[in-house]
Amino acid sequence: MRINSLFKVFRGLGIALMISLTANAQQPNPLADKFEEFKILGKVQDQEKFYNDLIKKQPINTTNQKIYNAFRAELAINWLSQENIEKYREYRKTTNIDNGLQLFELTNVLEPWADDKKHLDWITEISNEFIPGLESGAIKDEFERAHEILLEISALSDSYNGHTPSALEKIQKALLEPKMRDMNYFKDSKPNFINRYAIILAASGQDQKAIDTLSAAVRNAESNPRLLATLKSIYEKVHPGESEKYATALQTEAYQHYYNELEANWEANGKSAPDVVIYKLNGKNFKVSDYKGKILVIDFWSTICKPCIAAFPAFERVAAEYKDQPFQLYVTDIAEDQESVQAYVDHTRLALDVLRDPDMKLFKAIGAKGTPHKFIIDPQGVIRMQGIGYAGSSDREYYKLKAMVEITKKHAAINN
Repeated sequence: MRINSLFKVFRGLGIALMISLTANAQQPNPLADKFEEFKILGKVQDQEKFYNDLIKKQPINTTNQKIYNAFRAELAINWLSQENIEKYREYRKTTNIDNGLQLFELTNVLEPWADDKKHLDWITEISNEFIPGLESGAIKDEFERAHEILLEISALSDSYNGHTPSALEKIQKALLEPKMRDMNYFKDSKPNFINRYAIILAASGQDQKAIDTLSAAVRNAESNPRLLATLKSIYEKVHPGESEKYATALQTEAYQHYYNELEANWEANGKSAPDVVIYKLNGKNFKVSDYKGKILVIDFWSTICKPCIAAFPAFERVAAEYKDQPFQLYVTDIAEDQESVQAYVDHTRLALDVLRDPDMKLFKAIGAKGTPHKFIIDPQGVIRMQGIGYAGSSDREYYKLKAMVEITKKHAAINN
């Protein structure tokens, strides 16, 4: 895993939660293991039955009430993700949602709704539940992310509901508190903010400021497809018939910047990729030598690495673009079992081809430094380019990987 302080916080929170859930007992609380069983159940209906059966066998008391709160918090959030607000409210009556992981899961449910103009009243209701506590310190958020996200989506909801002064006040407050926004960790944190900010600016009659803000984002690759669509919509209103050409020029400028920057990183004396045998998700063997004649991209990840997962939409765009060419991209999970990886792929409907490196054999042999870390291997099996970390936006990640592929194609053509 990529070793930085935030990643260690994210990974450690799961451990810390289990420790805190057993802190009141002299011996490890068996309910902690039950909580892990509960978490991996695929449907919230099954989780609810599991919980109800459990409390019949082990009734709630002063010793176990904290761990049962964790069960109910998960149920509240998971029912909400199924768009069942009544179930959410039912569990919230007796439940605190008060740690970074739970808040992260909650905001993940709410953010897409806000951007899609769905359930705006629910967003307002739930944001109002948490913003005061986060501001007063009564609710602790180890990621320092929930407050700014709830301000953003609450502002967007207000804007869509015609409450422009309130929307401007909240988004300006969020603008001043970018604790997590500028860190390349969570998917599209900055582009999502910029997009919401621009929508609110336009709603308040500040079209040109919105266009300037969005244009700078696209030019600097602080963008994603949703932000680009917003730019085209607002620009078309001000300059009819010119939005597509304008947006394309900005995208071309952004891509060319990364192409020029990365071309200097071409490894003319690259080393041969190790021919270590690992596994495809279906259990069949994989080794690099089977892909001679193709450009091969291998990216290392794990299911708990948020920056890894943040890069996947860009990888999917690249894989789709080169699907009819001699090209193959694999995301290679490390140090996790088959069941965990398959469950993640099934749950997220991941469209990428997946490898498993459970003993980290290829990871170590190729010289990976952590996750995410990608390697671009030319048609002769030689490592020519590398990229470490998440680029911070879907578009920047796409531009950088596409540039690496195109640079490798150019050199392969010259060498042949």
